[in-house]
Formats: sequence, C-alpha cells, structure tokens
Amino acid sequence: MTDSAPLQWLASNGWIVLSGRADALSEIRAQALSRHNASGAIAYISLADDLADALMDDMAELGAASGYLVDLEGQDNNEIYERLSGAAMIVIDAAGQSDHLLRLLRRTAIHALKEALNRGALLFLEGAAAAIAGEFSLSADGRLQSGLNLLQNALVADDVSSPAGDAALRKARTELPDAIFLGLPAGAALALGPDGQVETWGERQAAISLADPTRANPALASLTVTEN
Repeated sequence: MTDSAPLQWLASNGWIVLSGRADALSEIRAQALSRHNASGAIAYISLADDLADALMDDMAELGAASGYLVDLEGQDNNEIYERLSGAAMIVIDAAGQSDHLLRLLRRTAIHALKEALNRGALLFLEGAAAAIAGEFSLSADGRLQSGLNLLQNALVADDVSSPAGDAALRKARTELPDAIFLGLPAGAALALGPDGQVETWGERQAAISLADPTRANPALASLTVTEN
C-alpha cells in the first residue's frame, strides 16, 4: 500500500482518481485526461443503458481519443483481462448500480485493473463506482460489505459532502470506529498518485472523517492536500 497519512492505497505506478457524481460544469474528467498517457488506449466500463455512449461522447469532446467498452458480462475472461490490463486509462461508471458492478469487478476485472495500474495507467472511478473503491462499502440497502480495497481501512461515499451528516454513514461508523470515511460530493475528486501524492480536483472539496480514539463519535479532521 502507498501511504500518505492518513490514507493508504494500492501501491502501483499509476493514479487512482475517485470522483463524485458527474457535474457538467466540472473539469475533473478533463484533468483526468490530462494526467494519463495520451498515446495509450482508454477502456470504459459502464452499466448505463446506453453502453457508455454519452460518457464516451463527453470524453471525446474533452479531447479523448476513441476508446472501447469492456463488457464484464458479455466478454470472456481472457478478453476482459487483455483489454483492461493494456489500457492507459480506465473509466468506470456504475450508473447507480454499485452492488452489481462490485460483483462483476470481483471476478477477472480487479486483477486486470491492478495490472493496468502497475503499468502506469490512470484508473478513474466516478460516482457510485467510486463508492466501492474502499476496503468497505455500503450496499444499496445500507449493509456494510467488502469493497475493492483500493483504499485500505476506508469507506467511500459519493454524493456526500459531510460523512458525519449522513445517517447511513453515522450508523456504519458505529461498526467501523477506526476506519476512514471519505465523502465525495458532485464536482469533487481525490487523486492518489504513485509516489504518495494526494490531490483534490474540482470546485468542491472531498471530506474526510477520522475516528476520534477518545470518543465514540467521529471527529472531522482536515487532510493536507494539493489542489490542482
């Protein structure tokens, strides 16, 4: 794990970018594009009904080269691994189906994502997809479950500006008193780099909640980050 206290994330040569829900006025997608290796391919994973057409159109307008959709349900494991592990940038959109996406990614895809990161790729998880990036995640019915563990000892929530102000997260805090809770409102992103870099992107701020060892209730703490 790469460590930039208090966050620990998967050690690799690439970037992990966790973004809140897409905001038409935000430059987060453009910043992600500017950070990846433009000579490489862009792979998309999307559970949207339009098979990521709108997402790819928006990325193309921002200057992205044409990419391709990786179908986690329709393609065989070898093809999924090859198309993901060789990508320079991987964009993941859960389309509000984070539980289903988590089940699909836990198969071959998570190993391919880690290999892509080792090769220096940028992994961009947006909205509900970002909410499964931590060691823990909340299911659609509010139950705690294991996430992708890209961030160790952390739970990520999208569409949340203050973890302490969300009822489901307050309940989860009683079960995870020592975990880090990260809130990502629309228009906010956290970018985690290969050398311990922690950057905030977007007009809004990501919020981090650390457990206070002296009390049962969580205490909000400030994270020193680089704004970009």
